[in-house]
Amino acid sequence: MHSISNYKHNFLLFAFICTSFFSAFAQKDSIDFYHEKISRLTHSLNFSENTPEYIDNLNQLSYYQRLIEQDSMLVNSERALALSKKNKYIQGELEALANLATLYLYTGQTDKSIEFSLETIKNPELSSFPKTEMKIYNILGQGYYFKNDYPSTYTQFLHTLAIAEKNSDQFHLFRMNMNLGTIFSRLEDNVEALKYYAVAFKHVKNLKDPTKEAMMLSNMAFLNIELGNLNQAKIELDETLALLEKNKQTTWLAWTFSTLGLYYLTLNDFDNALVNYQKSLDMHDEFNDVKAKADIKYGLGRSYLGLNNLVKAEANINESVMLYASSDYDTGLEKAYRTLYEISKSKDDVAESLKYLELTEKLSNDNFKKKNRRNLTMLNAKLNFEKETENLKAQNELAINQQRKYVKWALAALFTSLVIVFLILNANKREKLLNKKLANQAKILNKNQEALTQINSNQDRLFSIVGHDLRGPIISLNEILTLYLEDPEGKDYFEKFAPQLKEDLEQVQFTMDNLLHWGKTQMQGNTINVRSISVRNELDIILQLFRNEINKKAITINNQVAVNHSVFADLQQFNVIFRNLINNAIKFTPNEGMITIKTKIKDKNLVIQVSDTGVGMTESDVQKLFSDTENFSNYGTNLEKGTGLGLRLVKAMVIKNSGEIIVKSEPNKGSQFIVQLPVDIA
Repeated sequence: MHSISNYKHNFLLFAFICTSFFSAFAQKDSIDFYHEKISRLTHSLNFSENTPEYIDNLNQLSYYQRLIEQDSMLVNSERALALSKKNKYIQGELEALANLATLYLYTGQTDKSIEFSLETIKNPELSSFPKTEMKIYNILGQGYYFKNDYPSTYTQFLHTLAIAEKNSDQFHLFRMNMNLGTIFSRLEDNVEALKYYAVAFKHVKNLKDPTKEAMMLSNMAFLNIELGNLNQAKIELDETLALLEKNKQTTWLAWTFSTLGLYYLTLNDFDNALVNYQKSLDMHDEFNDVKAKADIKYGLGRSYLGLNNLVKAEANINESVMLYASSDYDTGLEKAYRTLYEISKSKDDVAESLKYLELTEKLSNDNFKKKNRRNLTMLNAKLNFEKETENLKAQNELAINQQRKYVKWALAALFTSLVIVFLILNANKREKLLNKKLANQAKILNKNQEALTQINSNQDRLFSIVGHDLRGPIISLNEILTLYLEDPEGKDYFEKFAPQLKEDLEQVQFTMDNLLHWGKTQMQGNTINVRSISVRNELDIILQLFRNEINKKAITINNQVAVNHSVFADLQQFNVIFRNLINNAIKFTPNEGMITIKTKIKDKNLVIQVSDTGVGMTESDVQKLFSDTENFSNYGTNLEKGTGLGLRLVKAMVIKNSGEIIVKSEPNKGSQFIVQLPVDIA
């Protein structure tokens, strides 16, 4: 057998096993210890291999062989399993099965590992041995993680955490909170990841293990950088470096230097970022971790770009592209392509910049859709686990109530008068509890009714948009294609109507994107990732996307946005806001008209104005723009279609980003949309 070196497996083992790769010597010591202990047992008088003591030591030896003596681990685990079954020793059997599941996980036989884990979980006596139970659920969760089944991973880890909480097991409380944090970090839900890491850090303090404490600090520092908590991140990084250098932990030291590089890159301190990324790269040459190396190469590229060394920047980013592609990490590819777009734009290479811009937008849309699907499946897994937990509580309460009844009947036979008094008091108590439960249930029903009403309203709106605005172009396309295939003159019709169909389908795509974004804003618990955004750069990208429509109507773009103006907002939602506003401005501006975009700082906000010389609106039309009860939509100056959804989506996203939107318009004098967002003073 052989160990897996695949980066996904390494990532998981670093985070989930925590110290496995740092404790090879400790494991060797443990293996020698149990070999010696077993040798003493076998040479003792009256030795029998059928005793629990011998089987337990065989299982312990097997467990410590998981990384460096895997062939021996298989032999010892199967021997322990056979002896346990022969002697009906349940705990030994469960431990042996858990060891086999661990072995198959480490050697890349994920399906077999899951099979052994599920077989072990079926045993009704497993709950009598909580440490083994936590071990097997943890292994099962890791198996599902390797299969990219994050909801199942999440469920198994939550189950393990619940057992750890019930038994006050400090190690597993630390381990499982760290595992859960790692899942959400992998899914780029940094806020949720940081919550679990913070809990794990509290428990790691009780373990008094400096290596595990350094690992937690390093992970928390990375997430705090992603969330913009730079001061806290620097404190955690300084503590991490001190602990790792003292304890000679090269692997996590390499990761921490990479995180320190990201910290300086976020501060635009490109010289220090370059130094730390280079240190990390030198150390990573000893490891086979593709994603980590890709991140370092990307960081080096961004650092060189900040220092205006375009040649080295492009070389490092291209290397990161190859590494991200080899590891199927689309989020990394998206940011790498966006950087190549910036480099090509700086080199005035229009063709290359447009190529990378299109790649970036495609990946951005694909990643956004994948993230939405993941969020929905994770939410479903969480709800199912909570439902199972509630059902278990209800069963426990039922059992307790049944036991109480038996006690009452026993007391009734001996102390009739006391039982009567007790029943009266108990009845009053239960009535109060029932009334309280009924009142709480009524509140829950009211909340559910409100939520259902909102869902129905949203559903009606979606059906209206899909039926009215999306169905038409698709029917037209179907009819034209039918003529093209079946009518001799179909080709002429196709060529005649193809340009209009293309515009209709582009509008369908734009509408579908708005529907997806709008649907996400309606989800409870939806979070945004706030970061510093260069307004000029992002608006330039959006204007490039609409270049065909602008040129077709010969519209003049008067871009007065200051280069140094930045805001704090979610990048995805910022782009949705201004794609809709600029699209509307183009739609309602006549041929040879003008669109003006300018910015100014007002108090602690950046005011971004998008003005056009279009058809304008009456005051009553302006009042309908953001209405939840009316669907307001007009045709553009060239009969462009709309859904009326875009501006409601814009307002929802502006509010989510702590901003405000104002509309000023008069008929035949154009319109002005004014968006205020928190300014990035730095």
